[in-house]
Amino acid sequence: MSDRTAVTIPARPVSHWPAGLRLRIRPEAQLATGRELLRGRPVLVLSGLRLIGPTAAGYSWRQQVLVLTTGQIGWARPDQLDLPIDEAPAEPF
Repeated sequence: MSDRTAVTIPARPVSHWPAGLRLRIRPEAQLATGRELLRGRPVLVLSGLRLIGPTAAGYSWRQQVLVLTTGQIGWARPDQLDLPIDEAPAEPF
């Protein structure tokens, strides 16, 4: 017989960013170790919310993003993203 354990799934965030929107990673966002240099970088949202997991930290709601300055594709929580700064020059990509 299989061993069943209860899993905690976080509530879906009430808001998220639409796919196709160009944003930036918040300068104060909590990022994984080694990803701190991505703060403030422009990103393109590639997907809607998806439940990711299980990982060592459990489950989390994320959106797939493309970092426009590095070409990296990764996952970000909606609270890690923000609108771009209007005065900032457009990033080439």
